[in-house]
Amino acid sequence: MDINITGRNFDLDNSIKKYVHKRLDKLEKMYRRIYKCEVILEEEKERKKAEIILYLKRNRVVAKEISPDIYASIDNASESIKKQLRRLRGKVSSRRRKLMLSKLMKPVARFGASPEIVIPEQRERIIKSNTFAGKPMLPEEAKLELELMGRSFIMFKNADTGEANVLYKRHDGNYGLIEPDF
Repeated sequence: MDINITGRNFDLDNSIKKYVHKRLDKLEKMYRRIYKCEVILEEEKERKKAEIILYLKRNRVVAKEISPDIYASIDNASESIKKQLRRLRGKVSSRRRKLMLSKLMKPVARFGASPEIVIPEQRERIIKSNTFAGKPMLPEEAKLELELMGRSFIMFKNADTGEANVLYKRHDGNYGLIEPDF
């Protein structure tokens, strides 16, 4: 990473340059796609201003901090840049993940699907919701109620066990009873 340090109304000495390099080298380990970095250190009366600009492949990240001490300004600006880089890395990985999923989910033409055939998406929906009576009944009572309703199955609370059961009419005319076994 190329680091360019500029001082405005400020004398740059080697200790400050070393400190800036030390703080920004940690950023390069965290995010390797930084190709250029500009650091502008400025003094205005009692305020010391540090501005860090990172140039990435497609983005630019900027952080400005003002404090009475130049070292504190550099620390605060570098922490702000770290937060922004973490956020940016999360966005990039999320974007990559979405791209990979979209590539995996698309039908592949070379495996036999011709591009002219379009299969419409059909989603099964719950059209109607029924509740069953909470009153306990015996399987024989449930059989009578099933015959009266004219449906293929009924869910009921078994009076003997207290569990929810399902009674259904089989194709051979007999009845089946489903009891849960937890």
